[in-house]
Amino acid sequence: MRRMVCFGDSNTYGYDAGSRLGRRLGEEERWPEILAARFGWETANEGMNGREIPEGWFLQRFDQLMDREPPFALLAVMLGTNDIFNSFRPDACEIGKKMEVFVEHILKHQRFRGEGKKVLLIAPAPTDIGRYGEEEALYDREVQALGPVYRQIAEKYGLRFADASGWEIPLAHDGVHFTGEGHRRFAERLAQRLAEELMEYP
Repeated sequence: MRRMVCFGDSNTYGYDAGSRLGRRLGEEERWPEILAARFGWETANEGMNGREIPEGWFLQRFDQLMDREPPFALLAVMLGTNDIFNSFRPDACEIGKKMEVFVEHILKHQRFRGEGKKVLLIAPAPTDIGRYGEEEALYDREVQALGPVYRQIAEKYGLRFADASGWEIPLAHDGVHFTGEGHRRFAERLAQRLAEELMEYP
């Protein structure tokens, strides 16, 4: 069975924005686990609430994670939303530079040895906080702008790529986190993209 490590933020972890205490969605409701149950992938959910693109000391933490993971065929990386939201002046191109540094670090790890096809870079799904005002809408636009920025990075380094910035994913009331239906739809779209990728680049 093909094994994939899913490295992301709260939308990989499965944060439940609809719960009072911000609990985690059930295992059967989270997209990495849905991908495993319905589409034939074995997945390791390495999502973490609030995670940004690793840099500095967090790169060592990433290396430690890679070192202890059992063998896998693919590392899926979906990050950047928190980087945008935590920026005073959000800029997708600046976040892209940060992602490019991280990608270079990934490819130097012994698990990859420069093999870009072992990495699936996913541009995050759109957010919808613009309902709260024009300033918030700027953050939505920059999250969506990560799509073409990440595509260029994937092409430059020979990575597999999925552009979720164009997917219509149902979101919770906060306009950021996937609902249970959102996770299901995300898993379906990603499974379709994986099938296309593996057909094009086995």
